[in-house]
Amino acid sequence: MHLFFYGILQGEVAQGPVRDLLAGIGPGVRATARGDLYAVRNEAGAYPAMVAGGGEVRGMLHEAGSVDLAALDVFEGPEYRRTEIEVGGGQVAQAYLWAGSTDGLESIVHGEFARWLRENGLSAYSAES
Repeated sequence: MHLFFYGILQGEVAQGPVRDLLAGIGPGVRATARGDLYAVRNEAGAYPAMVAGGGEVRGMLHEAGSVDLAALDVFEGPEYRRTEIEVGGGQVAQAYLWAGSTDGLESIVHGEFARWLRENGLSAYSAES
């Protein structure tokens, strides 16, 4: 099974306890998926919200390895649903898609959360905050 991460679960973005959730995951390769990306900001940092759409979301495709999917599901909470999507040239992967409304959320038009963080001088959500 493959996992597509586009936000705070990416190695370059993951902070604190979030990194621990990634233990056992296989190495990743850069990949894109169809969808639209939004930013959610709060006092603990920013995190992304991907929904089905016509844009392009940039992230990493990983072999799931021995990653604890149940722990990831708990971390993502009810705001996200783990869903099968098509990544790149037809590869099937699971990704956490936003389950709520995007009303009031900021669109990340270029589809890359890590770049958006850098452009806005913001930190990614950390469970320690």
